[in-house]
Amino acid sequence: MKKIILFLVTTLSPFLVQSYPAQSELFGLNKSMIQLWVSYEKGVTGTGSGVVIKKNHVATDCHVFQNATGVNVVKYHDTYSPIGVYADWEHDLCVLKFDNLPLEPVNIRESNTLDYEEEVFTLTFPNDNPVPLPSYGKVKALYSFDKGSIIRTSASFTVGSSGGALFDNDFNLIGITTFKSPGKRLGYFYCLPTEWIDKVLQTDMLTDIRSETPPFWALPDEKKPFFMQVVLPLLDANWSEVKRIAKMWTQSDDDSTNAWFYLGLAESKFNKDFAKLFLNKSIQLNSKNLDALEVLHQIAVEENDSELIHKYKSMIEKVDQYYFENLANQS
Repeated sequence: MKKIILFLVTTLSPFLVQSYPAQSELFGLNKSMIQLWVSYEKGVTGTGSGVVIKKNHVATDCHVFQNATGVNVVKYHDTYSPIGVYADWEHDLCVLKFDNLPLEPVNIRESNTLDYEEEVFTLTFPNDNPVPLPSYGKVKALYSFDKGSIIRTSASFTVGSSGGALFDNDFNLIGITTFKSPGKRLGYFYCLPTEWIDKVLQTDMLTDIRSETPPFWALPDEKKPFFMQVVLPLLDANWSEVKRIAKMWTQSDDDSTNAWFYLGLAESKFNKDFAKLFLNKSIQLNSKNLDALEVLHQIAVEENDSELIHKYKSMIEKVDQYYFENLANQS
């Protein structure tokens, strides 16, 4: 939504689009996507996105309309007003209920069935665009959080995209586009898990869209989940701080491939032997963690270890053919 997400967007390389559904194939999904128009005091307005998840029910981000004076959805030049909302303000997931919304729901797939590097695409209404537009990418990480998996994707989204949809290539809804990391270099885009939708629908329906509860991703840094705490130090190349946070993360969740990756990445700036130990722990937990494989390959190149170079190249080839071909061209 305009009012909340003020981050710049990275641009995807043209090669990504070639293996994804063409925009013409997405027309069937368009009828399940809606644009939200939100009004605030003093004439301030904003927009957001939403997706129909069951008859007369639209999932979106709570922050799209939280504490607004009114919210409506627009489709095919018609306007519809919700009769209530199911809200989980803390997790930033809301479901608006209608009594006359003539739109079809999408199929839903749980995030815990996703694989790293799986191809995905978003469908949202960026920058007040009147029709939903796609953005293509991959699942880059899955973060276990409150009985769901927050999805980090390279499929970008921007202002107006909050509350939109993340789909797999079979057109199943797998996430709700929600927030982005600060800064220009990394471009981390995060989506809420679909598992949370049923939990929201089990709460009492509200008629008031006011709440002072901030979403988890907007809390002070020390109260955010580890996968968010580590980003700013990473952007600043503050490797001691990345190491400190990652170490706490591994102690909290010994089975997190991401925690061991960040610990290994930080340690690669101090002690290569420890780095290799932690990074190998990461790929033991998930052999498709391309981030960890990239760093291990880089260390092998720096140490001129031909056996390990070949090993990690072979592993990378199984995960990302395009990246592997780039490595081969550099050799």
